[in-house]
Amino acid sequence: MSLLRRSHRLRTCALWFALCAVCAQTVVADDRDDRDDSDGSLAAVKARGTQEVALYDAFPPYSYQGAAGPAGIDVDLGRALAKRLGVGFKARLFPADETMSVDLRNNLWKGHYLGGGVADVMIHVAADPKFAAREDKVDFFGAYFNEAVSVVYRPDRMEDFESPLALSTRKVGVEIDSISDYYLSGAFNGRLRTAAVRHGSLREAVEAFRAGQLDALMAPRGELQGLMKAMDLGEVRFRQQELLGLFRTSWDIGLAVRRAQDHSLRQALAGALDELRAEGELEKIFARHGVVYVAPSSARAGAE
Repeated sequence: MSLLRRSHRLRTCALWFALCAVCAQTVVADDRDDRDDSDGSLAAVKARGTQEVALYDAFPPYSYQGAAGPAGIDVDLGRALAKRLGVGFKARLFPADETMSVDLRNNLWKGHYLGGGVADVMIHVAADPKFAAREDKVDFFGAYFNEAVSVVYRPDRMEDFESPLALSTRKVGVEIDSISDYYLSGAFNGRLRTAAVRHGSLREAVEAFRAGQLDALMAPRGELQGLMKAMDLGEVRFRQQELLGLFRTSWDIGLAVRRAQDHSLRQALAGALDELRAEGELEKIFARHGVVYVAPSSARAGAE
């Protein structure tokens, strides 16, 4: 198994397991030593003139190393937030570790034992109150998107379905050891396990789907939409299925900063995020990468 694939699976599952808790560092853009000006304040960021943002590597369409440097939805969001604060932007792309708690420790509040310092803010973290309560060194805020496990299928092979059990006789492509793999393996007392066609990466599964080898794909909605745009799959029917069974299948994602007495950085970032949302810029960022923006569940609940 390649390090890239392992990192991708660990990252997705780290987020998922963090949200389900209620039931080697790489700096790409800036190899900077531990610094003594990172007190978690807006003043320190402005004095430095640059905001460093921790982002998961190999995580398209959210954050990854592109041909011209760091790219993706979360990279664009980090750049937009830095611009609103009037400072420059540097991306710290890092491979996922075993848990999100370790990722937060290594990249946000303590630093990796090999060195490299810490970032000012981390994007794409679990926006869950019970998980946040366990992380006493981190402040979580700014939920900006809702992700959900979804199914993409060919309308010429499958009709609309209400129950996931309709997938039991189909070939459903999943990334091995992913949320979707776990779901098909265990939900409904294992009645879906024979439907799973496992691939080394989600991209490989999408390629098999494009070649007509699969009836459907199951993966997080945003990842699927981004890959379908990047790989130009054309017109396929996209169905978001709120899957029933053993596992949580939707979650909010947001931002995090290390906990400090000075809350100015958190407040400034929260204000900047609100501006981007209100002006429609957040939705445009997602659209550029082929992903339909879905507001976090907390925002939808507040609007009802």
